[in-house]
Amino acid sequence: MPAHSPPEKPWYVCLCKPRREALAVRKLEEQGYEVYLPMLTQWQKTREGWTKKKPQVMFPRYSFVRCARLEQSIAPIRSTPGVTGLVTFGTIPATLDEATLAAIRALVESRARAMDEQRAPFQPGDSVQIAAGPLKGMSGIVSAVADERVSVLLSLLGREKSVAVPTAHLTLA
Repeated sequence: MPAHSPPEKPWYVCLCKPRREALAVRKLEEQGYEVYLPMLTQWQKTREGWTKKKPQVMFPRYSFVRCARLEQSIAPIRSTPGVTGLVTFGTIPATLDEATLAAIRALVESRARAMDEQRAPFQPGDSVQIAAGPLKGMSGIVSAVADERVSVLLSLLGREKSVAVPTAHLTLA
């Protein structure tokens, strides 16, 4: 006789108030919900140069929530501080299955591993804009990356020329 597995609890898409995702997650967890807020670490430009300290929400204003217990209601979610409501199609709440959420988690983990391996925000082949210095305003393609400088292939006087530019002077085009 096959064993009956309990029904899978769906993940709901929760719409948060602008820049209030962390508050919404904390308050939903306090109420006993399971919550997932995908975060990505991004490069941030400071006066000293580029640093990779800035975690950002992968989907701004959205998080994923599900009931921790089968008898738990989704009704209190919309009155939670930091939450605007659930995303719905008409009156039916939008849901994700476990496989889709697992794919999002895998993407977040692979991006985190890739970020840990990067020494600079620029990779060979990236299009960049020079934002400071004597070549300000020019665009080019990254050909090589070092700790403090990036070699950029520029079109100068009708020829391709590789120029070393400080990373602090570059932005992604």
